[in-house]
Amino acid sequence: ARRARARKVLSLVVRHSLPIRPSISRMEAVMMQSPASPASQNLVANTEKRLACGTIAAYSAPRMPFSAIDLLIRPARITVYRDALGMTIAAQAMIVSLCKSADFLLGFMLGKLSDATRTRWGRRKPFIALCSPVFMICTLLLGSPGWFFSRPHSADGNSTVTTVSEACAALVDSSNRSSCVELKACIDAAVASSTLRPWNATDGNADGVAAAAPASLSAYFGVLYFLWYLSGWTSSLIPRETPPGGGEPVTPRPFTAAAVIRYDALGMELTSDYHERARLFGVKTAFQFMGYLLQIGVGLGVSLAFETDVLMQVRLQAVAYSALLGLCFALLLRSVAERPLRPPKHAPLPMVPAVRQLLANGPYRQYLVFKVPMTIASLLPANLIIDYIKYSMRIEDFNATYYVAFAIVLLCVFGAIPLLISAARRWGKKEVLATTCVVEALLFAVAFAIPPGAMADGPLYILCACVGFGMAASYVLPDALLADIIDYDELHTGLRSEGLYTVVESNLQQYAEIVGGVVPSLVAYFAGFQSLGGCSCGCGAKCDADYLRWSCPADVGYACTDGFGATLLYGEPDRAAPCTVQPEGVQWSFRVFFLAVPAACYLLAAIPAWKLPISSHSHRAIVAQLRAREAAEAAAARPAACSEAAEAVAGGAEAGGAEEGR
Repeated sequence: ARRARARKVLSLVVRHSLPIRPSISRMEAVMMQSPASPASQNLVANTEKRLACGTIAAYSAPRMPFSAIDLLIRPARITVYRDALGMTIAAQAMIVSLCKSADFLLGFMLGKLSDATRTRWGRRKPFIALCSPVFMICTLLLGSPGWFFSRPHSADGNSTVTTVSEACAALVDSSNRSSCVELKACIDAAVASSTLRPWNATDGNADGVAAAAPASLSAYFGVLYFLWYLSGWTSSLIPRETPPGGGEPVTPRPFTAAAVIRYDALGMELTSDYHERARLFGVKTAFQFMGYLLQIGVGLGVSLAFETDVLMQVRLQAVAYSALLGLCFALLLRSVAERPLRPPKHAPLPMVPAVRQLLANGPYRQYLVFKVPMTIASLLPANLIIDYIKYSMRIEDFNATYYVAFAIVLLCVFGAIPLLISAARRWGKKEVLATTCVVEALLFAVAFAIPPGAMADGPLYILCACVGFGMAASYVLPDALLADIIDYDELHTGLRSEGLYTVVESNLQQYAEIVGGVVPSLVAYFAGFQSLGGCSCGCGAKCDADYLRWSCPADVGYACTDGFGATLLYGEPDRAAPCTVQPEGVQWSFRVFFLAVPAACYLLAAIPAWKLPISSHSHRAIVAQLRAREAAEAAAARPAACSEAAEAVAGGAEAGGAEEGR
């Protein structure tokens, strides 16, 4: 009978998970409630496990192909659609702004939808599985418009390709760029017979003038660009909920825009430790810039192989990166499991009240005050570096200079990441971020004072080395600070809203790109910008004849081959390529937006970044309070089980006493 009573009590204990010893004692709870208590800090540190290297690598690796694609498509808007295919700069600016505006509204809805989704596979993976194929197809098609379009020539039909002599074309020797006596004699005869235009003809002949691109090209670009952003950047930044104050590290899951939003928010949920988050986002940033470095290396190699055919360069890379991204998504969907969700304590808020609650977070409002100008400052140089090199510095082979400059930036980013993580641990994330902003502002201001012609080689590359450090800071530290702000929001509201925060973060970057990409383009358009300086080919847009470096209204670049640096057969051999010539107002617009505006934005971001209220010390107190609340909630759920078990024990004791009395 005693054994039976003992089994009954034990079953009650097991059924209600009644602990033999409370997980947090009353004294520990009191100590945790004191933000300044060293014991509370130690308790938080001891209960938060260090993220495994495998978990960090699995979370960070997919960022590599995504970054390579981003670095491929962003300049392809300029080199492929605007310069090689002739889309006007104003049309492209308006399409980009419309796509991002529509995507901004859809991003909030996708974030809320993902937060409310419940399936056997989780909340995020179904979105990723549906959107990732769309993103890969859009990447492939965006990078391969040459399958369907070509740059139009003048409307009179008298283009160079229709008048070229087969005999002259057969004399081109691609291996000899410096001497071509027979080819020059053939071109002389063709010019004398009016078969070819004189190299400096200014008699109003329409040859060499590019006609307007068809409307179908704008429609093609607009539809694909919208789907590319919607499926690849907006849907992917939506997160999962985490128990208050963190919890066990969870294996991450992939991103798309149905992957990037979920992806970034997931990183915030992997750990609630202040320093571990800096480490996690530092490694993720390293993988991100590894993707950039991959694209720089592959792009440089492809540009050397097809130096005058930018359409082929972008197409080959789009095919390769789409395949690599597909492999990453398949691996993550197969091997990554989402953390089981705890039942929500409150019904989800509608969209507008949820956004109002988010903006009621004081530290988050201050975060936005420095994040907006800092995002603009980091986007402008990346968006305008090609235009600055090509049209302000007037470099015909701009691709080679661009890849070398970006390679220097990325190498410096890799070197800066461990330094930033170490500095953030020692002095604090916001202090390091504010100091970096001030230094970047000074560097950009000095570079703006240097004439573009004097920036070639040395000064440009020195600037790139310094910019790399600033880019690393803008990627590593703000994300880690946002994760701390989300913890603060949970302390006040009892809810974790990573999905909404990261959707706002993603769309903030999109609207910053409107400023960073659309506004400079519109200013250049009103200043008189012409694609390729009004030429029909050259400067990376392949001409129809292999002996043409460029074909412009008043200058035809007859040369031994179509390669950069090939000896010109007529005129000044060292003259600047006319496809790099723009009005002075256009050159100034690129110079101001590339250097002066980032300097001002970095300076504006430094002050609110320094004044951000959440420090390392205050964040430890926030996490301690969240853990104390979680422990109190767990303790409140035990009394019923405890009273039932106590009654059973008391009843058993009374029965045992009666039996002994008998």
